Amino acid sequence: MSLPSLKSLFGKKRSKVSPGTVISPEAPTLETVTAPNDDLVQPASAVAVKTAPQSQSHPGSKTFFSHASNLHVEHFQYTEVNEAGGGRAKTAGWDLLVSKTAHTALYDSAARFDPPKCDEDTRVEVISEIMSWIQSRDDPKRLLYLTGPAGAGKSAIQQTVAEKCSSLGILAASFVFAAADESRNDALPVVATLAYQLALASPILRSAISTAISNDPHIFNRSIKKQMMTLIVNPAQRHRAAFETDALPFAILIDGLDECIKEERQEELLSAIDECLLKGDSPFRLFIASRPELVIYNALQPAGFLFQSTLRIDLNEDYNPDSDIERYFQRRFWEIVLRSTDPRITTSWPGQDIMTKLIMYASGQFIYAATVIRYLQEPRGSPVDRLETVLSSAPTSRLNPLATLDALYRQILTKARENYSAVNNDGVDLTVILNASLDVTTTLYRHHDRIIYPTNSGPHNLIHDLRSLVEVRMASRAFGAPSEPDSDAPPSGNPIIVPILHPYHYTFREFLENYERAGELYVHPSSVDLYIVSCCWSHIDRIRPSGTEDIAEEGQDFETLISCAWLLWHIMLLVRGNPIRTEGVDTPLHGFEPLELACFGRRP
Repeated sequence: MSLPSLKSLFGKKRSKVSPGTVISPEAPTLETVTAPNDDLVQPASAVAVKTAPQSQSHPGSKTFFSHASNLHVEHFQYTEVNEAGGGRAKTAGWDLLVSKTAHTALYDSAARFDPPKCDEDTRVEVISEIMSWIQSRDDPKRLLYLTGPAGAGKSAIQQTVAEKCSSLGILAASFVFAAADESRNDALPVVATLAYQLALASPILRSAISTAISNDPHIFNRSIKKQMMTLIVNPAQRHRAAFETDALPFAILIDGLDECIKEERQEELLSAIDECLLKGDSPFRLFIASRPELVIYNALQPAGFLFQSTLRIDLNEDYNPDSDIERYFQRRFWEIVLRSTDPRITTSWPGQDIMTKLIMYASGQFIYAATVIRYLQEPRGSPVDRLETVLSSAPTSRLNPLATLDALYRQILTKARENYSAVNNDGVDLTVILNASLDVTTTLYRHHDRIIYPTNSGPHNLIHDLRSLVEVRMASRAFGAPSEPDSDAPPSGNPIIVPILHPYHYTFREFLENYERAGELYVHPSSVDLYIVSCCWSHIDRIRPSGTEDIAEEGQDFETLISCAWLLWHIMLLVRGNPIRTEGVDTPLHGFEPLELACFGRRP
């Protein structure tokens, strides 16, 4: 018997026969297969075979091997591609999906023209680790969380990884949050935006997603979890079942989750990701980059719901970026040398000493380096003069080369202050407590943490929303006063370990101390002094010692009283003869001498 021609077998439609399909002339004629009105035809593990006259085929049916007989077919799979339209035509479901998509959140959106990304030979180690994890499909941890302080380069790494995944054909979808953009500062459009990109990756997914939306036009008013199951998980499972392959792009990237302005939405999105994409046989791997804000931080703690399924990378702890920052500076300074017409710029400019100083000022944060270079590259003025402005950091200068960094600081601190005020009724502004906490001399005193913080938890509760700017470090502090009040050396005596609040980047401290930069977030030094004095008197009034014997009988509180005395003495020395700091502080210091004599009389 001669086999029929391809044209007679397949007609005008293009069909695919899966590898391993066996066709043998041992069985009766194959019955006509009728496809539903959908681009996706669900396969069967084996096709039922029975004798059926060709004349019984009804209109619209799809006929295979119409002139053949005695065929036996095993493990047959059929995929139809309708070239005349069908799934590729815009349906009501597809139109609704497009309308709900946050197009500015795409990694390659025109709204994000010239997004931050890593130079070719920088961040090589961390990017290599991330790409290896993404491509290692057998790794049981399906979520990689990249964290680090503000300006550490998280978004640049995300952008670089997104471009690499796209070039490899494994990028399924991406979403970039931005607090200042109303279209992408909420988690509600995340699922629609991810589903839209998945639909572009596969006509079958597009058909399945569009159909699901048409079946439930109010799907986008439902919970994020329901949306994710309906528009991402279920279509992906159908795709996998149809092809028995993981050929679908699988990398999902989410950047800046902390910029989702509603914490409850952050938590809802993370919970949906956990339930829908990290459990079961989901084919996706997720890479999320974010500052360690409270909701995200808690979810990743050992008791958090994401801990078991997450690989965590902390840029501040796991990688030393100084060499990358140096390479970045070298390349960018050389570009300035080549373009500049300033005769003061030579091939050796700016010199290794200045380079070393800039690297030190950067404190491991690429945002500082990038901001400095952008400032130097502005067409107005000479790079030499601008570099001097950067190095001098003159508070009175109207030129602020750190405007971008300041905007980020204002955004984070304003949000933290609002959240703090919402749950604390003590009437004290968060920025006042923060300034007192960062006062170098104040933190030299033993038990200062018992004095200046509103609760017994010390600085930990204070920084729930400030983890990207400051950290809690443990430091040694001794009994009594510092040996040198103006030095950073710890006091002498028997030391204890106390928590110290420390900024990741020195420019944050400068920002807080500079009215022109901090604006409404600026706190006058007298307000900080008054707050510390008030805290000291609160502790003193609680105990109300009448003499040295009463103080000594207070046990552990005796050490706190000593710290109060030294703090009051220190502030009294500051405000005397200083009209700027005297305002509002002098009166609370009246009555200090008796306590001073009592405490100092017991000083060891």
